[in-house]
Order: sequence, then structure tokens, then C-alpha cells
Amino acid sequence: MLRILILSTFLTFTARSQNHPLNAMVTRLLAQEQLVNAMVNLPWRLETPTEITALHPVTPGQTIRIAAAEQPARDHSRWSHWENEDGTVWVDLIAFTDPRAASETLRAARQPYSGARSANKLLLFSNLGTRRREAAGAALIGSNGWLLNVGVKVPAANWDRPMPDADVVAFDAALTRFQATLETAARALLDPAYVSLTPKIEPKPGTLPILRMAAFARLWSYVKYNFVYLDRRPEAHWDTVLEQYLPRIAAAKDDVEYGRILQRVVGLLQDGHTNVYPDAVEPQDQPSVALEPIEGKPVATIVGNLPELSALKPGMELLEIDGTPVATIIERDLDPYISSSTLQDRQLRRMRQLLLGPPGSQMHTKWQTPDGKPLDITLARNGSQHRDALKYPTYPPYDRKDLPGGITYIGLNNFSDQSVAADFEKEFDQLRQAKAWIIDLRYNGGGSGDIGYRILSHFIEKPLEGSIWQTHQYNPSFEAWGRPQTWYVGDPDKIAPAPGPHYQGPIYVLTSPSTCSAAEDFLIPLKPARRITIIGEPTCGSTGQPLPISLYGATARICTKWDRYPDGTEFVGVGVLPDVKAARSKADVASGRDAVLQTAIDLASR
Repeated sequence: MLRILILSTFLTFTARSQNHPLNAMVTRLLAQEQLVNAMVNLPWRLETPTEITALHPVTPGQTIRIAAAEQPARDHSRWSHWENEDGTVWVDLIAFTDPRAASETLRAARQPYSGARSANKLLLFSNLGTRRREAAGAALIGSNGWLLNVGVKVPAANWDRPMPDADVVAFDAALTRFQATLETAARALLDPAYVSLTPKIEPKPGTLPILRMAAFARLWSYVKYNFVYLDRRPEAHWDTVLEQYLPRIAAAKDDVEYGRILQRVVGLLQDGHTNVYPDAVEPQDQPSVALEPIEGKPVATIVGNLPELSALKPGMELLEIDGTPVATIIERDLDPYISSSTLQDRQLRRMRQLLLGPPGSQMHTKWQTPDGKPLDITLARNGSQHRDALKYPTYPPYDRKDLPGGITYIGLNNFSDQSVAADFEKEFDQLRQAKAWIIDLRYNGGGSGDIGYRILSHFIEKPLEGSIWQTHQYNPSFEAWGRPQTWYVGDPDKIAPAPGPHYQGPIYVLTSPSTCSAAEDFLIPLKPARRITIIGEPTCGSTGQPLPISLYGATARICTKWDRYPDGTEFVGVGVLPDVKAARSKADVASGRDAVLQTAIDLASR
């Protein structure tokens, strides 16, 4: 059975009680995601509607309200706004002069919420806790690039308090109005040449192969003219990909198979910043076991606290699943669909997928203990039913610990939040007193390079340069004349020392294959300047500027920017290499020893 996946990273509500009325409200709200996906994926009418049933046109103001978030609507060429009589229901339809403005408007609609959101759509109700502003909303970017916004006021609600009966009734009525308005907007916008509008809104028979092929052709074209490493991927044979894969796209039995074909095609490009995210996936689950690549092998690093897992211990290596060697499963079932430019990043992605399968199914596994003994264990893929059993370590965005010998540990675990730099600067006067720093980037998957630059400006004495970069500059006449296409070469970032005193002591930086993107950008100015000593494993070797695009049944991103060290040395596809290699062994995992951190402590203590 086809299921629309709602990624857990986008689900932000946490029920304190399974009987809380908001659980039912969230379930009702998310039931509309199939309709929202239809409006994102399916073609819209050529003519835009001039009226929405049961609403009347109102001259828009200076701001657009998406659920409870209000912001300016800039750069629009057309903006239609409708409301009901008391202003508790509203619809906006906006065409922007700059296509990127629609994505930026959606991205900027941040608010505390329950529901789901992704790059091109959101479906949520706000959790502000204020009766005046609370609202349910759906905002999405249609196939023509226009932004549709549907909102309905709802009563204020709180997960931590009981909900008055009157508010439950009012909330239910508001969601009924929301659903009706969303359906009305869909019937007014979707193209009847492709979509049956009554009694059910769904693609017409025979149109899905056309939509899928059109989307695939769009993806192919965007890669052809925007993927910055295409000339370095001759083995992908991109000019023949259309002929090779269009018949498979047309014959796909459903959107799940279609999405897998898209992932396989993009996997040919071998780039960690070039990916496809299908809307439709098969339901999957896995046992309450976390795997990581240790010594190049799949090793259990965290095991859930469940009786049926008592025989499985951290440090054991997975050898077989249902009689098939792990290496065969990886080569046959995983690698063709993984988008990655380095082995170390690919190994991480393999480990996240290796135990996945149909929910509730059993798997017969063979393991090897750290002392070399084989062990057979039957596991159930039921981890979603035992979420509390698997205790993943938590890493706050900024962490600081004082270690013996005057050494200070500084954990910079993401560059997505400006508070990381603010917290660092708040403690900088104390940090300056340390004999040595150990900066941990092992769990930093990236964010904004500016946050990392802001931090490093406090321990450099002269200006440094970030990565040099270039991007395609396509000239159609050059193509006609048979001349090579040119490149636009951008200036590297300039990082100036921060005003005031700087830290001048030794700095040891811990890295791993999970150190990616903006965390790698942090290292690029520092490594050639010899300001730091890098300890650990090569980083993931993936950065750049992705170009997001919407397709039928999927979203995608394509890397448009080729970054290198200031001297031209490559690190994308390689990783930032450590000065001192250090990694956990199976014995370290079994004992809980942090070998990488200990290596840094030993060096800093000299």
C-alpha cells in the first residue's frame, strides 16, 4: 500500500498524553497532506481563478499571513486575496516576479507549530498559545511557481493543559472549514485536463505517465545546465540518460517505483549536495539498533534496552541479513540509490538504511563479537514502537567543558543557529584562559558558513580566505559555434580577525565523516594557515550551493557551486583530511572509550 511519508524531522508536536484532543486535531490536519501534495505536483489551470466559493475578494495589505506568521510579500506581480465575512478564513494567491521569492516567503514563515513542513509546502497549526493569533494553515508552491496560502483561525491550545470542551468543538469546526476551503481552492486551481475534480480530487487515468515523464525531463535538463560537476562525471553518460530511463519512468507501476528511479538516476552523479526526495515511499521500520561504520564495517554502536536485544552488544559487527552477506546487500540494494561523493559519507548513509524493511517483519541476522565469535540473532523491525528504548546521545548546538590540565573542550555541533556563535562569544573571555582548546566538529552537519567564520575570527591574527569557487556561465552561441563554455569565478570569502584580543593557544579540531558542508567551510581557511591541528577521520567531502526544484511527486536539489581550497586543492569528493588520524575501534565501541577525544587530550597535554 502506498504511503505518503512525513519525515520525522518535520513533525514538531510531542503529545504529553495520547488522549489529548490535539492528537486528533493533528491527525485530521495531516490527513490533508495528500491534497496539498496534489496541488504541489499536479498541473494548474492556465487561467487563474477570479473567485473562491464562499469567500469574497479583499484588497491585500502589505503583509501576508501564513498561519500565525505575518511578513511582507515583496516582488509580486499579482496578488489575489479572499476572506469570509468575519475574516477567520482567508486565501492568498500570489505570483512573484522573482521565482525565488515564493520559496523565500515560505521559508520565512517560521513559527512554533504542530504539523509538517518541507521546502515547497507546509501544513500546520501554530502553537503560539495566544488566542488572537492562533491559526491552521497550508501554504504551497504550485507547478506554475505561484504561492497558494490557505488559513483559518483556531482556538489557542496547549499540549500541557486540558482543552475546554467548547474549544474542542470550535477547533473541530475550524478544521472542517479549513478542509472545505482547501478543497475549494484545489478545484479552482487544478487543471481538469489532468485532474478529476469530482467526486474525488485525483489524477485522471493515463495522465500519471505523462506527468512523471515531464518531471523527469525537467530534472534531466536542470542537471544538464546547472550541475557543476557534470563534466567530471563522464561515467554517468548524462546525454543518454533520457533514452535509457524514460521508458522505465513511463512504465513505473506507482509513485513509489517512480521515486526510486529518480533516486537511482541522481545517484549516478555521485554528489552529496545533489539529491531527490520522493513524496511517496514504502513504509519502513528497523530494529532498535544503530549501526555505524567502524573500521570500515557495519558495527552496532547503540542497542535498544529491550529483552529481545539482550544478546546484541555494542561493538558487534553485522555479517549477514537473511543469509545474504552485508556486502552483497550494500552493492545490490543500497549503493545505486545513494547520492554521495566520498566513500566515508557513503558508508554513513549505508548504515542508516541497512536494517530498514517492512514494519513488523523479522530478519535473521549473523553477527561477530569483538573477540571473533559468530552469533545468530532474530530481530524485529519494530523500532517505531519502542522509541524510548534506543537512547541516542544528544549534542547541544554549543557545548563547553573544562578538562584537566587547563584544556577546554568546545562542542560546535551545528552551524544552523546564530546562538552557537553568540554562546561562544559570551564565554570567550573565560575560554581565552585555557592552555589549549579541543573543538569538536564530529557531529556538525553544516548550516551557515557565516556562523563558523564569526567564531574563527576570534582566534586568527591576520585575514584569511575561504574556499575559491566557480559556477557554470552558459553561453548558447558558444554551443552553436562549438566553443567551450566558460566559468564564472567568484571571489573567496574574506575572514578578518574580530576586534579585541584573540585566543593564541593551540587548537585541536575533531572531525568525522559527519562533519559536512558549512562545518567543512569552517576548516578550509584554517588548515592551510596551519592555525589548527585536525584529529580524527576525513570529513564528508561535500559542500556547495544547491539549487532546489520541485517535480511531480518529489523535490530535488542540484549542486551549482564548485568549491576548493584557496590554493586550488580539491576537498569536495575527498574530504578535509586530518593531520592526525584517529578513529574508534570495535573494542572502543564495546568499552565506550572515545579514542578520538583521548588522542586530542594526549596531544594537548604535552
